[in-house]
Amino acid sequence: MLNIALLRGDPSYEVISIFLPRTHLNSPRNNMRQRINTAASNTLNVLDIKELFQYAHIVRSRFASKLSELTWEEVCKNREASFYSMKNILLHMIDNEDWMINWVIKGKQDQYVRKSWDDYTSMEQVLKHMSEVETKTYEYFNSLNSEELNRKVTLKIREREFILTVEECLLQSFTEQLYHIGELIALLWQMNIEPPNMQWFWNNPREVRK
Repeated sequence: MLNIALLRGDPSYEVISIFLPRTHLNSPRNNMRQRINTAASNTLNVLDIKELFQYAHIVRSRFASKLSELTWEEVCKNREASFYSMKNILLHMIDNEDWMINWVIKGKQDQYVRKSWDDYTSMEQVLKHMSEVETKTYEYFNSLNSEELNRKVTLKIREREFILTVEECLLQSFTEQLYHIGELIALLWQMNIEPPNMQWFWNNPREVRK
């Protein structure tokens, strides 16, 4: 039995198992072992990472626009969610990206100071912060390459340290966005408000660039 990692475009690193006769693996016309080893050693490339973040930014922007249609009181209301209000959930998504890319990855995590969410008094301020963070993200991506993706960094969380590659840090930041988009979807449904479409095919960054 052999495990094949399906990596490209799939941040979950799904693994499937297949059964092949040994004679087939030894066939000089079909060197399956070499193909499998190559697939297992691949990482996401720079274009993959950029597209994932472009997708996340498109979706996050649409949800931010939806929240802008509500009153500030509704956006700030305590809904007993992960960060209580929809405003705070959105700010957490933005700040997590900023923290991971501009502080953790750059080895400055101990210097990070987050602006208090209570200091935001309008959606305009939240949107301005989101735009500033995304600008810094794309500035970092301009210098991103395969060597940088494989560089090891130290992530400190709750008195624990994790040694991760830059690629893993970026995937963590990307998936963090997805978790909380789902949370915002549920909260909007509770208000009988239809949330924006969040699927890839509705927000495909390749289509947006055309």
